[in-house]
Amino acid sequence: MERLEKNPDSEVGAESKMEAEEMRDNPQEADTAQESTPESDAFDITRRFKHGQNQIPTAGQAAREPQAEREIPKKRALIGVTDKRVETKRILFFLALCFGVAWVTEIFAIIPMYQSGDVDLVKEAVDMISQLMLTPALAALVVRLATREGLAKSGFQFNFMEYKALFLLGWFGTTALTFAGALIYFLIFKDNFDPNMTSFVASYGESAANAGAPIDAVNIIAAYKTDLLIKVFTAAVLDFINSFGEEWGFRAYLLPKLYRKFGAVPSMILSGLASGLWYAPLVAAGYYYGSGNAGFPVVNILAMCVFGAVTGVIYSYLCLRTGSIFPAVFAHSAVNVLMSQAALFTFDGGNFFVGPSPTGILSGLPFIAAAAVCLLLMYRNPVRPGGEQ
Repeated sequence: MERLEKNPDSEVGAESKMEAEEMRDNPQEADTAQESTPESDAFDITRRFKHGQNQIPTAGQAAREPQAEREIPKKRALIGVTDKRVETKRILFFLALCFGVAWVTEIFAIIPMYQSGDVDLVKEAVDMISQLMLTPALAALVVRLATREGLAKSGFQFNFMEYKALFLLGWFGTTALTFAGALIYFLIFKDNFDPNMTSFVASYGESAANAGAPIDAVNIIAAYKTDLLIKVFTAAVLDFINSFGEEWGFRAYLLPKLYRKFGAVPSMILSGLASGLWYAPLVAAGYYYGSGNAGFPVVNILAMCVFGAVTGVIYSYLCLRTGSIFPAVFAHSAVNVLMSQAALFTFDGGNFFVGPSPTGILSGLPFIAAAAVCLLLMYRNPVRPGGEQ
């Protein structure tokens, strides 16, 4: 009996020695086994959706488990690779496709239409710009399929119950930052605050009269304030599709790859800079910041890159911490929807470099502070990178 009791231990000990020798002989296999353990990647939806099933077993588990009891994913090779050169190629392919399609379309189609002076063509150009926001997501999808990466780690899990606070932060956080930035601007430029929304009322009233439905100023202001109150609670989904197009490309695809190459803080900043630079042709055409300022268009492009980096850090933090793309999409959507709302309460329409839009340096101060906190938190407690390197 004593022999029977001790024998399993001795067998396990022998197996452990064999595993150690195998790991020394095959260091690449050892890295892959270690990186494939549960909780190794915030973007690994195979674990979150299947509650630990169908995971790749480590070398020790594979040796101990009977063949019939193992549950190996059908497309194991699509979950990750160990060759860093493949990862670099994926990044380059994504950037080339994402920027190439967008910039060529903007330079040769959208910008000429936007600058034509024809009202109908300008409206069509604006619609095309909105549709172009899906380019990063489509580029990520094409590269995933073309390089046999698949959709194993794509951030689609909606793990709200696990990360309630961060999901709510994504839903309401950037809305609060936008209002805080507008408040800072109006506290400094008190003379530019127009509670009667004179310019907006005049423009809206004229449009309503031309449409055969005249409306007085009191009703216009009341309707707008009601609409603004609704947007406080719904802005996170009002521009969901366009925001998803950018976030699934820059945050769910590019960010994790940069993370594994450069670390937490650099990857969060770089993915944000990339998303800001992606707008360069439109900014150079005066679409966002205008064209009458000194240093145009270089200063304008740099300003958009800074804004993209600041907001991108916030989106990256939400995405990395939850392993889900949705909090970042909510936050991005809220920024897009509320971007120009505060400018309606100004006499001169505001200034994109100053405020009250969050792109301005004054109204952007709450965003800068929030981004700094996100970087600090991630630096002190980085997310463990996964096995897809």
